[in-house]
Amino acid sequence: MSQVGVYLDRIRALAPTIMAHADQSERDAQIAPPVVEAFHEAGLFRMLLPAAMGGGDLTLAEAFQTFEEVARSDGSAAWNLSICAGGPLFGHFLARDAYEHVFADPRAVSAGSLNPLGVQAVRDSDDWRFTGRATYVSGSGQATWLMTAGFLLVDGAPRLVDGIPEMRATLLPMREARVLSTWDMAGMRATGSNDCVFENVHVPDAFTFGWPDPRSTWKDGAFGGIPLPVQLGGGFAAVALGVARHALDELVSLAVDKRPAGARATLRERALAQTQLGQAEGLLGAARAYFYSATDEVWRRGTAREPFDDRARANARLASVTAVKLAAQAVDLVHDAAGMNAMRAGGVIQRCWRDVHTITQHVVMNTGRFEVVGRILFGLPAGTPII
Repeated sequence: MSQVGVYLDRIRALAPTIMAHADQSERDAQIAPPVVEAFHEAGLFRMLLPAAMGGGDLTLAEAFQTFEEVARSDGSAAWNLSICAGGPLFGHFLARDAYEHVFADPRAVSAGSLNPLGVQAVRDSDDWRFTGRATYVSGSGQATWLMTAGFLLVDGAPRLVDGIPEMRATLLPMREARVLSTWDMAGMRATGSNDCVFENVHVPDAFTFGWPDPRSTWKDGAFGGIPLPVQLGGGFAAVALGVARHALDELVSLAVDKRPAGARATLRERALAQTQLGQAEGLLGAARAYFYSATDEVWRRGTAREPFDDRARANARLASVTAVKLAAQAVDLVHDAAGMNAMRAGGVIQRCWRDVHTITQHVVMNTGRFEVVGRILFGLPAGTPII
């Protein structure tokens, strides 16, 4: 029996706590400790673990619903939850004993960056040593483990396979890394997406896997059948959907009493505001329907162990990117309808606007993804290992 309803109820109960600390989180550029602790107490960081390990056994779509619900209170908190609760998704590609070792700790939380630029992996007998700088590590302030990936070096040079550099990913203890204070963006400020540096860190082979297209040697079910890159990105889209819903809810609340300058009627009585709210609601509804339909298809294909060719991968990515773009358009309409209230420092709408537009710039969510999808639809090679 699905536990998603239990988690959604817990999140709704936490909404006042999340919203009460949103300003502090933004000022500190980190999720406020009371919110992190509340997530731990509610078991949210473990929702994707199996029930036997104290988790919720949620499907991808169910996990996305929880991220979306948190984002209705604060986008940054939801983003960090999507990263940190997603640790088991990466863990499935470690050796099983390594996975069980990591998540046997009830406070285990992973964060990371799989951008290989600036990271090196070197064989050390049967194990590995990693050196470099992982960039934009969202949740670095809460994480106990760091996921990173780098180019595999042999005699100081990248090892090539068919002309392509070979890469290796790892999960290493966060205590082995130093967190730099580098995150200073206009949106998603509270995510603490700082860079992390580490040098010559020894990692057992069981805690590593090939990147960017690993295969689990032990995980069964849908998670074992869905390629890791396909699993990534959906959580970010879900956050964008929740941010947009937060903005729409705020506009409806604001419009009851707000009277635009020079007008006698309230904002909700203005035809332009009515039109913009209707458009925004339609965009958000279309985004959600497309996104969750595509997610259900990914889950079906993974459960059936059907292969994910480039077209299947492109379909999944297109749904996520489109959902983010439509969510941003919906927030733009809200931003315009709200007038000067949208610009108020510390206001909900301006934060939603900054957050959703920051999400659109993520490497797997930005406009460039449409080009990759278009190439595949034209029958051309993707031109990138990450579709």
